Amino acid sequence: MQIASQTSIIEKIVRVLRPLMKFLFPDIRKTEQVHKEMSMNIVANVMGLGNAATPLGLKAMTSLQKLNSKKDTLSDSMAMFIVLNTASLQIIPTTVIAIRTSLRK
Repeated sequence: MQIASQTSIIEKIVRVLRPLMKFLFPDIRKTEQVHKEMSMNIVANVMGLGNAATPLGLKAMTSLQKLNSKKDTLSDSMAMFIVLNTASLQIIPTTVIAIRTSLRK
């Protein structure tokens, strides 16, 4: 992810995900850093990179908490982000691939 952040890949991914993010998180402005963090977390989850998605998700939740006006209550965006991470939709299910590969011995 560090390599991706040093290139323009992240900006392209964020631009592609902007309509979806605007629909799912209407109260977050697209200029916020948290928008980029959440987009990268969603991409990492979709690609099946759970270990890479965890730090990105924690960073995004920390940023969402800074934007939250009620510090003792989840905002709507925080709740939606938790639901998306819990669902963990994947294009490439790496866990299933690893299990099937180990059974071929």
